[in-house]
Amino acid sequence: MQKRIDKINSAGKLLLQLLCIAAYFVFSEFVLNFTIFKGANNDFDYYRNLVFSKKESENAEKFRRDIISLGEERQTSIPGTIIFKYKPAVRESFTINSDGFRNQEFREKGADEFRIAVFGDSKIFGFAVQDESTIPSIIEKNLRTHFHKNITVLNMGVEGHDLQREFATAQFYLEKIKPDMVVFYSWVIDLQSAFDAGNIEWEPFKGDEKLIPGIELKDEDKTIYDKVRLLNTLRQTYLSDAEKLVRRMSGSNIPAFPIPPQKITYAEQFPEVYLGRMKEATAFFDQKGIVSLFFLQPLIQIKNPLSNNEELHLYRNEMYSPGINLFALRCIEGVKKAMEKGDYGKNIIDHSDIFHGMLDTVFYDGIHYTPTALKIEADNMSEEIIKILEAGKYLEEK
Repeated sequence: MQKRIDKINSAGKLLLQLLCIAAYFVFSEFVLNFTIFKGANNDFDYYRNLVFSKKESENAEKFRRDIISLGEERQTSIPGTIIFKYKPAVRESFTINSDGFRNQEFREKGADEFRIAVFGDSKIFGFAVQDESTIPSIIEKNLRTHFHKNITVLNMGVEGHDLQREFATAQFYLEKIKPDMVVFYSWVIDLQSAFDAGNIEWEPFKGDEKLIPGIELKDEDKTIYDKVRLLNTLRQTYLSDAEKLVRRMSGSNIPAFPIPPQKITYAEQFPEVYLGRMKEATAFFDQKGIVSLFFLQPLIQIKNPLSNNEELHLYRNEMYSPGINLFALRCIEGVKKAMEKGDYGKNIIDHSDIFHGMLDTVFYDGIHYTPTALKIEADNMSEEIIKILEAGKYLEEK
């Protein structure tokens, strides 16, 4: 009996596909056990092991273990607001209080205490570092050393918060924490949100909604998902020719596709919307007699020179969101020009290019700082806060 040719071809193709899949995962086992990926459970481990010291890596692994232990639904929303926060927890790496922030329990403010609340995203929360190494903790230590006063710095950072949510959080908890100064640390999430959805106003949560975690980490086992991500990282590391092509397409000195036409309007609107929110927040806290300060975060798109690791992440940005790098640069340029022309607040400090000139990797995963860079940023923020406190003589009566 004759066999149909199309059936023979189909069976052959299926067998070839199965063999390719098998070969892929045999290769993955080799990569994950005998190359630079040895001991890495996911790409987070890989990136931080490239640039962290042994002690820093050990602390990062503790943090990873502890944050995973909170479960996939570690963040929850506050109904009727745009705020989300963490579930309370006490772990070796961090303490999250009953209000959902990385602090000890909020207490009544002392008569001689000057209290600063720092609002921000994962970089303020303290991604992959221990409590004492977060930006607010370092600022508190620096200010107490400089002024010899009872100064408390609260960590109000939450992964994924942009300026809208930071401001809303500050308003919601104002009476409970009673700050003398509020510090807002934003930009990266604002830019990404504007690129993805435009310059929108977040809608209040309707209930106690569970949110997608800000970091995709599993248990200690190497899953197929982790292996695919690792192998994609390895593959992308060697796509230098493709990276050069992307650069030629945009005429940029960083990996970048042209901004999609529908996103150009978002970029043009961004400065007015973003700075308008700052102006609104400044007016609100001025009425309350509270000092407000805004830091524009360092950005990988501005850093020059880039390390090899950072160039890879800029390229990956474009693979996931084509046009995002040039979009960010256009928004940044627009904000700086608007600040020169208009009054958008007394205390806006531009740290977007603070790591310009550093040869070493700063953004080890494309977003978060290495512990060394985090300390540099915290020290620089401390210096700016000290100048403002001294100029305004805010501590004289404390």
